[in-house]
Amino acid sequence: MMWLVVGGPLVVVVASLITVWIAVRNADTVLPREAAPARVAQPLDALSAQERLQVEKAVLPAGQARNHVVSPTLPRER
Repeated sequence: MMWLVVGGPLVVVVASLITVWIAVRNADTVLPREAAPARVAQPLDALSAQERLQVEKAVLPAGQARNHVVSPTLPRER
């Protein structure tokens, strides 16, 4: 009976220690600010048709994922 009372919290403590160990061991490195220059958003009106198409293609996966979250049905084939 004692192991039922002590076992649950003990398993949780051991699992949390293992999780902390994995997180510390596989931590991502922080990139310096110079590594990726910040991009300034430009108004779409100032872009040419070709540049606007490239911008829209660049954000297409994010837009599809956002729309899928809002309505989780599959899109119809065109």
